[in-house]
Amino acid sequence: MDKKVKEIIARVLNVDIGMITDDLSSGDIPEWDSVGNLAIISTIEQELNLEFPLEDLFDLTSVQSIVDEVNQLTHA
Repeated sequence: MDKKVKEIIARVLNVDIGMITDDLSSGDIPEWDSVGNLAIISTIEQELNLEFPLEDLFDLTSVQSIVDEVNQLTHA
């Protein structure tokens, strides 16, 4: 699932997949601003048929936090 999430993030931000590392966070690259973050979350929800809990959305600001949340939701 990690690879799929990283592929979605790269596609949404229109950057090379090689830029998407676990420690990459919003604001680290110009493409990942607040609008980009919303687009990432929305696309992941649509493509993976998930719904992130509203109270967790503000914590989803790094690749690792998004991957962890997706893994938690898909294995719950």
